[in-house]
Parts: sequence; structure tokens; C-alpha cells
Amino acid sequence: MKRLPLFLFNVCCTLPLFAQTQIQFGAHAGLHSNKVQIDGISESWLPENRYWTGVNAGIHAEIQLTDQLSFRPELNYVEKGFRVREGFEFDLFNIPIPIGAEAITRIQYVEVPLQLKYTLLDGPVQPYLFGGPHVSYAVDGRIDLRANLILDFNIGSFDIDVTNDLYNQFEVGGLAGAGISVQAGRGNVFIQGSFQHGFTDMLNDPIVDIRLRNKGFNLTAGIQMPF
Repeated sequence: MKRLPLFLFNVCCTLPLFAQTQIQFGAHAGLHSNKVQIDGISESWLPENRYWTGVNAGIHAEIQLTDQLSFRPELNYVEKGFRVREGFEFDLFNIPIPIGAEAITRIQYVEVPLQLKYTLLDGPVQPYLFGGPHVSYAVDGRIDLRANLILDFNIGSFDIDVTNDLYNQFEVGGLAGAGISVQAGRGNVFIQGSFQHGFTDMLNDPIVDIRLRNKGFNLTAGIQMPF
């Protein structure tokens, strides 16, 4: 009980500091170009692994910690995927004819990045750096199969049951990037790019030891306003 007055005094002194903390809310959207890192299989058996581009969009808050440093949590919808291709060629009348098949995997995630943002210069135009961890949760997926014999043909599309025990719905990873913010009235508009890499495997198959991890690039633009 003797410490109660001191505790209340500290709370009263701290509340004005929180009240003076600037908080901004905003929205953003853009593109996410993704492929997978494949481990656990010989390089001679690896198929051709290409990037696939989806969309990302979300909302965010920016909480000012110091004049240059802020904390920026986000809630995003992100489409991640990859293209895997296998094929060969044969000669017909001395003309090389390509034959191949391609699988396009698309997985939709709800993602929560927790970033620290460091503003490099003060003024109406502000370049900045940012980075931090992210946690993602897969909610849906699909695989499109295509065959190629001079022209592309759709073979079929198949839904992925991401709730199956063979798949890991949770992904933990990190991202880092840079951007530029421009003052616009009371708020600001920004454009930024970042590199993102998953640290956890997409598969949980105990028999086939193939490890797939997402990696990709984000390009987003958005707007935010002070609260």
C-alpha cells in the first residue's frame, strides 16, 4: 500500500507521453513476385523453378517511437506462388520442337509483418529503411497444370487442401526493404520495395525430405493519415 502513491504518480507522468505519441493509419496494395527455395533433392533432379507474381494488399499502423524510428505492424492478404517446369526438345525436319509441362502453384496467405522503420531524412520527401519478422497463415491454394507443344494447353486445375497434415499453414520469415514517403496534405503517400524470405518449410512430409521455403519481392504503394 505504501508503494501505491508512487505507482499512481508514475502512471500520471507516463500518460502524457503516450498521449503525445503520433499514430498514423493507412492502406497499401501492390505486387508480390515469389518462387521457392528447394532443398533436400539433388540439383540434377531439380525442375526449372520460376517466379510467379500475385497481389498483396492490406492495412497498417505506424507508431512513432523517436523522431526517426517508428513501429509498423501490418495486416495483409498476400498471394504467393511458384512455377515449376519440366521439358525436352526433339527435332522435326531439323526444327527443334519443345515439349514440356508446367505446374503453377498459388497459395493465399493472411500475413502479419511487424516492422521497424527508420527515416533517413526529415522534410516533405522522406526516404526510409524498414525490416522485421512476419507471420503468415495459408488459407487457400490451387495448382494449374499446363502442357506445351509449340502452344500452351491447360490440362486442369486442382485445389490444395492446405489443412492437410502434409502442409504447414504457418510460415515465419523476415523481410527488409526501402521506400520513399511524400507529404500530401495532412498525410503522406509512399512507395516501397522489399525482399522477403520464409524460415519455415511449406511441407510436413516425414517420408519425402523435400524442403520448400518461400522467397520473393514486394512492390507496394499506399497512403496514411495521422490519427
